[in-house]
Amino acid sequence: MDSEPPHQWEKVGQDNMSIEQISNNSHHSQSYLSTISTSHHGMGLADKLNASSHDWNSANHPPGSARKRFASHDFPGYGSYDVRAAPMKNEIDIIQSRMDNEKEERESEFLQELEATAISGNDILSSTFYVSGLVTLSAGKMAPICLAFVGFVLYLFRGIYHETVMALPVNGGTYNILLNCTSKQIASMAAVFAIIAYITTGVVSAVDAIAYLQISLPPEWEVDQKSATVGLLFFFCLLTNLGIKESAFFAKVIFVIHVVTLTLLAIFGTIHMIYNPGLLFENLNTPYPNVPLQSSLGENDIRYTEGGILTALFYGFSSAMLGVSGFETSSQFVEEQAPGVFPKTLRNMWAGIMIFNPLLSLISFSALQMSEIMDNTDTILARTAQVVGQWIQIEFSIPDQYKLGPAFSTLVSLDAFIVLAAALLTSFIGINGLIRRMSMDRCLPQFLLVQNPFTGTDSYILVGFFLLCVSQVLLFDSNIAALGGVYCYAFLSVMTIFALGNMLLKVKRPSLPREISVSWSHAMLGFISVLIALMGNILGKPQLLTYFFVYVFVVGSLVFAMFQRVRIVRLIYKLLRRQRKALRIKTGRMVDGSRDDDASIVSQSTYNTAGEDDTIDGDTVDEEAIPLIERKKLSCLTSLSKTLKKFQNVPFVFFCKHDDVHLLNKAILYIQQNEQTNKIIIVHCANDTDTALLTEHVQLMDLLYPKTKISLLILDSPFSPAAIEWVSQALKVPINAMFISCPDENFAMKVNQLRGMRIITSYD
Repeated sequence: MDSEPPHQWEKVGQDNMSIEQISNNSHHSQSYLSTISTSHHGMGLADKLNASSHDWNSANHPPGSARKRFASHDFPGYGSYDVRAAPMKNEIDIIQSRMDNEKEERESEFLQELEATAISGNDILSSTFYVSGLVTLSAGKMAPICLAFVGFVLYLFRGIYHETVMALPVNGGTYNILLNCTSKQIASMAAVFAIIAYITTGVVSAVDAIAYLQISLPPEWEVDQKSATVGLLFFFCLLTNLGIKESAFFAKVIFVIHVVTLTLLAIFGTIHMIYNPGLLFENLNTPYPNVPLQSSLGENDIRYTEGGILTALFYGFSSAMLGVSGFETSSQFVEEQAPGVFPKTLRNMWAGIMIFNPLLSLISFSALQMSEIMDNTDTILARTAQVVGQWIQIEFSIPDQYKLGPAFSTLVSLDAFIVLAAALLTSFIGINGLIRRMSMDRCLPQFLLVQNPFTGTDSYILVGFFLLCVSQVLLFDSNIAALGGVYCYAFLSVMTIFALGNMLLKVKRPSLPREISVSWSHAMLGFISVLIALMGNILGKPQLLTYFFVYVFVVGSLVFAMFQRVRIVRLIYKLLRRQRKALRIKTGRMVDGSRDDDASIVSQSTYNTAGEDDTIDGDTVDEEAIPLIERKKLSCLTSLSKTLKKFQNVPFVFFCKHDDVHLLNKAILYIQQNEQTNKIIIVHCANDTDTALLTEHVQLMDLLYPKTKISLLILDSPFSPAAIEWVSQALKVPINAMFISCPDENFAMKVNQLRGMRIITSYD
């Protein structure tokens, strides 16, 4: 068989670095890689594993092999089972030294509690500026209670996130959890909802930022909200394309200013509410909002039914869940946080939501008429601040020249603009990380990994995200209520799937070590709570489902096409082959004069010459004897065959600890069902153990699955992070293409030391 050609995926290794980039990190790494390439009798380790243990010059099949003969693109050849490798001590020492240095560098850059809370808190607490008004639209006077209910739900998710994320402390959030508990397809579809949530987060943040900016500007400075929103989105797209990264220091400064601003508003607003309770009681006596039976975007509601306390609580609670958007942000960068910081960020975010959202909603009731709140849902806090500031000026006899009301309103508006802009930056950076991770895992097209040659940024991802955001701005005409509804669909879907992922972790990975373990009733209550909120948004805003599913279809189609591309190309190949056969029958021409092309078989020689241009399904082609139309079809068939080989010519690695046929079979089936590959390498760290039975069983699996080449590598080295890295570089397989069975409490390494290896099966 020909040696394995390079493919684009090889360019992506651990920590988003290619093998070449890893080798350039130090002089030692360069000498280490050259040592590997020459330390196996002149043949690279990958080439030895790509060769076959069977002698294909012989006319005999391997004992026990299938008698059916396959198309050249469906048969990669049989594997190699007699390859052993013993990394030299200096090779392992060099890798371990480099990994220790990288660990020290990472530890010095770890985010502490305030920095990590700031990055997440700017996202979740930015919702404070618009959630009160949106909840009041649905719940009326029950808005503070609905927001308090959401605080209770968030408390449940503190435990759910703590257990799930710390059991698998790798960046990626919901996608990473489901990737290690279920199939890759399910994880990718969950990521589709996360992508839509990022899109709508960016748009909602931009729209509301412009709304608050308008308040801080002089009245004669009229700003077109739609144009300004698109301009703000373009500005951050440009910044991120130029390589601007989120700074923990600036995030901390913004967060501190934001918390101080909200605290001042909460303190002075509470004092105002105590001394002026009249308007509060008046608003608390208003009727419950009517429930729309039929509505349309941009138009008045057509029919209503009288609302009550139950409908107010139900729809208000559903809308209030928008106030916890951003709670999942911390799980997206858990690897950058210092040990023990992640649970503290969850606690701090919960405390902020539990204190500020219900209290500020109540304060707005004491400062504004209910009708004014409902007419200005996107700028409630700025208007509340103006009323409170004016009262303070009068109460403390501050001279009129200071205009404390407008000043306080401007302070809140500028704070809102800055924090919402920071949330927009978080969306750009977060979507970039998620899509890049999915592209590395071949869930999205590989061209998304191509970086800008001038700035080194992922311009395809960033510009694509900008265009999708602009489409939402134009589609919803900057309607914050409609955007909030679509965002609730996406975000609550992510929360629901995360709670489901926690329960799947309990069932499918029970032996996985974890810091805490919440009870089943805890997990179920959290799951049911967000499911109720999701149903409330669907029932309350059913007209938005169409728009939501348009985005699901657009993003999901890319994911579906990536997963089904081998099947799609194979289907096209079969259709063209049938047309070619029909044409040959019609014209009376047969390439070899006798064989039926529909047999889909290859000769023994085709195994050795797969990919040659003059064969197709084992038929030797005489192009001069073929009519032009048939020659074109033959050229298409050859190209499709080569494309299929290229798609599948990507090796995956499974580390097998024991000789367990059942576990080995489960791992192979998982890879076949979730990865588009026809090459699997089983790696066993022998450590002076007998591997004769394992060799026989791998050969048995190779014969059992003839469409997949299954090879065995016996590594004479203990299983360790350095050994994993050695195998990754020697085989040119990124670590996210390496799999392992579920570890237990006796596992010698921590899960985060696996550096992104996927857990795909377990003994339970």
